[in-house]
Amino acid sequence: EYSAVILALEEAKKMETEEIDFFLDSELVVKQLNGEYKVKNEDLGKLFVKIYNLRQQFKKITFHHVMREKNKLADRLVNEAIDGR
Repeated sequence: EYSAVILALEEAKKMETEEIDFFLDSELVVKQLNGEYKVKNEDLGKLFVKIYNLRQQFKKITFHHVMREKNKLADRLVNEAIDGR
């Protein structure tokens, strides 16, 4: 999900979007991006820093947790985008 957020932020930047709401099915990622949990994994830490830097270019970004079963279409589309389908 970190990679999907990075991709979305990069695309939103191109479209000159100022505010973004993310709806993610990973509670861990949402809590990490909202500063509620620390990022302990070194690889995720690098992605977290990239997201942090990208966030500075937007007026407002919010991250919300949604249950995976309520987010199936979005999950499929993200996986297709990441896989380059």
